[in-house]
Amino acid sequence: MTSSTPLPQQYEMLCEFAWDQLNHSGLTSPTFLWDASFHRDAEADDEIRMDVPIASPEEAQQIIDGPITWYLRMMDSLSPTQKANGPSGIPLSDMPTFFIDSGALAGVEAVISNARSTTRWHDAAVNFSLALLKTSAFLGSIADREGEGLTYLKRVIDETRTYFDSVANHADPVTGGLALNEIINAACKDDFRFNPIQMVTLISCALPFAQWDDTRVFVYDAMDRARATMDSIEKDIQANDRDDPAGNLMMDSDGNLIDVSAGSIREQFDTSMLLLRHDVLRLCGDDEQADRLLRDNSDLEPFADTRAIQLIAGKRWRELYDFASRILNDDPYQQIALIPPNLVPDDWHTILDLAQYELAHGQ
Repeated sequence: MTSSTPLPQQYEMLCEFAWDQLNHSGLTSPTFLWDASFHRDAEADDEIRMDVPIASPEEAQQIIDGPITWYLRMMDSLSPTQKANGPSGIPLSDMPTFFIDSGALAGVEAVISNARSTTRWHDAAVNFSLALLKTSAFLGSIADREGEGLTYLKRVIDETRTYFDSVANHADPVTGGLALNEIINAACKDDFRFNPIQMVTLISCALPFAQWDDTRVFVYDAMDRARATMDSIEKDIQANDRDDPAGNLMMDSDGNLIDVSAGSIREQFDTSMLLLRHDVLRLCGDDEQADRLLRDNSDLEPFADTRAIQLIAGKRWRELYDFASRILNDDPYQQIALIPPNLVPDDWHTILDLAQYELAHGQ
């Protein structure tokens, strides 16, 4: 064992962490984008949801646009200037920091709350999609230095994912497919497609549909559309690079220039899609394929870490020992990202030490 080997009590804490991660997924392995809490929250919302009409898309847009327009006009009044690079009359570098308490996204909040209240699944999905796109576009026009806007967008995405657990469980397949299509459309538009992590997280709204044979095709269709979108982006960026080798500026549908790199975007996307594919396999019950995916991509931290957590939770110490030994043989410096550092002070050496300890004590 290494010189800084944790005490047996610390091994116990590591095991407790692994068991907790397994409980979060509610499956045979920890998952990346799926979490059983989405289903629990959806069930709680189902108790108060009713078959009632909600705001039309036109009304929803007016509700969202009002506070946003007021906020941007306030920015205009602060420092009008001809050198503006944002939609207001003030450069983003000079714009005051955005805070959620400004109320600029109060309309988004109202529309989301209204959509969550109904079992008219497709109508709600249209407004969820609108709220997501409007929020994302707004964040691109303000100075979100403290990240409060981004935190809010992540919350809206999670609320959308929770709602779609109910859609998958209660809507008829035709309605569910139409509702999901609205969200996939949003995920593949400019405001999300240049951020692969957000894009794939939003596409994970499809995950609950993977549980049944008659709706599983929705998940694979969503993944295919995401890949087609990314292929188009990569092609456009590469063509732009040939025309202008000095930069990676792309213009979105609103005429905004975005500095992007085809390589970095594609890498983030491919890794995120692997995470999504793993969770699809788990929800389909294809654990053998999911385990193989973890093993085949063990050079990537999330996959190796998840495999280790799975083996620890299952007390599969011989497999854990062999797996940790292979990781250290392939890359002695591979780090661990998904387990708190205090539980694995020596990264994979700690995992190997745990396996050795349990094997030596006949566990």
